[in-house]
Amino acid sequence: MHLQPVTPGDEKFREWLSRYREEITGESPTGEWLDRYLDSLFADQGKHRHIWWGVDGGRKIGFAVAVLSRHWANKGRTQGIIGEFFVYPEFRREGRGSRLAKAVIDWLKEHGADEVQSGVFVGNVRGLRFWESVGFHLARYNLVYRPDIPHEIDEED
Repeated sequence: MHLQPVTPGDEKFREWLSRYREEITGESPTGEWLDRYLDSLFADQGKHRHIWWGVDGGRKIGFAVAVLSRHWANKGRTQGIIGEFFVYPEFRREGRGSRLAKAVIDWLKEHGADEVQSGVFVGNVRGLRFWESVGFHLARYNLVYRPDIPHEIDEED
């Protein structure tokens, strides 16, 4: 598995990003939304943000977007954050996602990250189990205040 930088304007990346967003949100993003998102995503490409194809056996099997930055409170520490991670469905359940994750983690560590974080949306148990299988553990809960979006409350005893 090797990481290959994605170039701005890559139509295959746009298609795969759309598919990824549909998978995680349940609806296809609009073309306008994708344009704005891609402009923002590529604005920092190669500086703090890194956007890669995962290439295995000469084939693009997925993509990853990672950020490498100084810790906000402890400038002596460097954090890596894997913000977007997608393995195309036909390449899942073959170990390729784990190899892509390892390649990204290795790159971040080689470039100074003392900690690597990732996240999954609530309800994405498969994603949570995937990240646990490559060595991540639950370290904190991230809560979002969005009164415009209804949510279910799960009561625990």
